[in-house]
Amino acid sequence: MERENKVNTVLFDKAIEILSQEFEIVKWQLTKTAEGNFRRNFGDEIGEFFITHSYRSGWRFGSNSFYQMYLLHGENYKKHNREIYKQGYYIIGTGANEDLIVLNLNTTTVGFVDSDAFYRGEAEVDINTLFKDTGLDMGTFYYRSITEGDQFYTRASDVK
Repeated sequence: MERENKVNTVLFDKAIEILSQEFEIVKWQLTKTAEGNFRRNFGDEIGEFFITHSYRSGWRFGSNSFYQMYLLHGENYKKHNREIYKQGYYIIGTGANEDLIVLNLNTTTVGFVDSDAFYRGEAEVDINTLFKDTGLDMGTFYYRSITEGDQFYTRASDVK
């Protein structure tokens, strides 16, 4: 039986190829420590995906951004974002209205968190209720973001 991949790297690479027609895509070499941390924290496949797709700039695929890898740790450990990571989610970008694009580490699917609902209150919020799962892996999500444009998910309220 063939193992299902957690990330469709072929589609993500096609999305990068589309971007490279307009922009210069420059890789960013992570430190060995950072590479080790990605593998240890996310496993071989997702860790390797993050390492391989580390670029000097973050990129916008249609309305959805993909953060720079070397900034991810800091983004996820900001005071307000720590709870997302502690509950098994990892911020990887933003969509329209600055809604967070989040990787569910348990299912390896991408979804959105409404930034207004998450950041507006003083009270603790349950990220599990705010997370709107697209059911898509990172590669498929970003490929469809760039090929389908505004017809694709751009914010949490788009996901039903």
